[in-house]
Amino acid sequence: MSKSSSFYNPRFIILLIIACAIIFPAVSQGADMFSWFRKKKEVFLSPEVNGVVTDNGTPVANLEIIRALTYIDGVERRDTVVTDEDGRFHFPKKTIFSSIPNKLISEDRVHQKIVIEQDDNSIIGLWGATQPDIYEIPEYTDKLKFLNCELTNPLVRFEFKNNINKHLNRVATSICTWDEDYIPTWIMENGQEKYEIHNGDLNNLTERFTGKKVEL
Repeated sequence: MSKSSSFYNPRFIILLIIACAIIFPAVSQGADMFSWFRKKKEVFLSPEVNGVVTDNGTPVANLEIIRALTYIDGVERRDTVVTDEDGRFHFPKKTIFSSIPNKLISEDRVHQKIVIEQDDNSIIGLWGATQPDIYEIPEYTDKLKFLNCELTNPLVRFEFKNNINKHLNRVATSICTWDEDYIPTWIMENGQEKYEIHNGDLNNLTERFTGKKVEL
């Protein structure tokens, strides 16, 4: 088929019309055509947080609690509160606005940390989790409604329900405990899974690398 005959091919003409329909508005409107790429969306970083800190059952007052929230822009957003005379603390809900979610490829996630930084540079983890979206996740909100944090507890990795996929639990780390929907699976040391917890029983442990039963 000659070039001239292919020019009059109906399929070619249709494709040309479609291309013009896409290109002409972009040229005539300029940057406004793509302004939605720059439009910012609300990103949900953390729900409201409430909790209490105790040491051997006694409330700890005047203790600084830090919440650090990091979106995929790499910016750590920190806020700090101090426990009251009853050891209680509170953080408000936290959101930001970002244009990142409008990108064609965007792996949205939020790293959440609530910690106590001690004078010897060690950290006590009251909450550590990665929220896999920019929207509020009810299971995370339920857990952060109240953190019951006993300082003598070990830091554990635990699982809780996933309303979207019942076969894949949510995961977080904390020294805090919950009466419901709380399955401790590992005791953590230096950021690593050290002792496996069997059947949620902290008295039934095996060391990860040796498989030996241990008592803490």
